[in-house]
Amino acid sequence: MTKYAPRSGSKPSARRADAGFTLLEVLIALAILASVMTVLMGTMANSGQQAIYANTLTRVSELARTKMIDLEYEIIEEGMSDDIEEYSGDFREEGYPNITWEARVDPVEIPEEVKDELLGQVNSQLFGGEEAQGALKGNAAFSSKLPMLVSLVPMMINHIGRKTRRVRLKVHYEFANEEQTLNLSQYIVDQDSAAFDLFGTGEDAGPAADLDMGGGR
Repeated sequence: MTKYAPRSGSKPSARRADAGFTLLEVLIALAILASVMTVLMGTMANSGQQAIYANTLTRVSELARTKMIDLEYEIIEEGMSDDIEEYSGDFREEGYPNITWEARVDPVEIPEEVKDELLGQVNSQLFGGEEAQGALKGNAAFSSKLPMLVSLVPMMINHIGRKTRRVRLKVHYEFANEEQTLNLSQYIVDQDSAAFDLFGTGEDAGPAADLDMGGGR
């Protein structure tokens, strides 16, 4: 019987096919996998925190908006004071006793330079400048009343200031064991038809009582 000798090199090839990965290759693969998983878990955790913060901020914003509306009704109902008023409390009734708020109501003071600027614009619109013609310039029916009308502008501005209040609201809440603050600001105008009069004729008629825009008819 004829015997065939094994081909040289066939046995080492079989051994290499059955050898698999070396320890160094496995360690490198595990290191890469650990790095990728760390980044992935960090991204997921950060996304979760951002979603929780967005929900918290939305809830706080809704509470602050509701409180601002309540303050507006309360200020108008009780009447506007000439002094600075301060309010504070929490949202216990809404189910959030850990969220607190504080508000400050300030009378509005219109600077003198703003009054002068507005008066100049009104004067320019009515009388016109050197080149431009005013809206009422040359109208005999209004010519005699224009100086008195312009003189009422500062009175109108002062009366608007007395009927306007600035409300500054701060809402304090906690997120990630840190205190956060949401700041809001709003102007409230008392537009009650019985009390709001640009020229103040209901309180002190003054020059406005003598103003007859119909030319004395």
